Amino acid sequence: MPGKPGDRFKPGDLVFAKMKGFPHWPARKRVPVYFFGTHQIGHLPPENIVPYFGNKMKYGSGVRIKGFAEGMWEIQNTKHLRYTADVHSGLKESK
Repeated sequence: MPGKPGDRFKPGDLVFAKMKGFPHWPARKRVPVYFFGTHQIGHLPPENIVPYFGNKMKYGSGVRIKGFAEGMWEIQNTKHLRYTADVHSGLKESK
């Protein structure tokens, strides 16, 4: 079942994130959001982020903006690590 906007996401979750003037873009939830393809960072409200899994067909095709195809390739072919916040040492890999 596709996720809904406003779902609670943990750092490392694969998502589509929506910024004004752009389509939903493949991203990984970090604190803040990291955009694949452009490698930009953005701060977005939860209602502008939806899960990647369950929404790939809806948001993952038909976009012809520079960097989007590269972003889709990266989100599908990059080894993904989940990260959790560690107040003493920044981000660390979850086990």
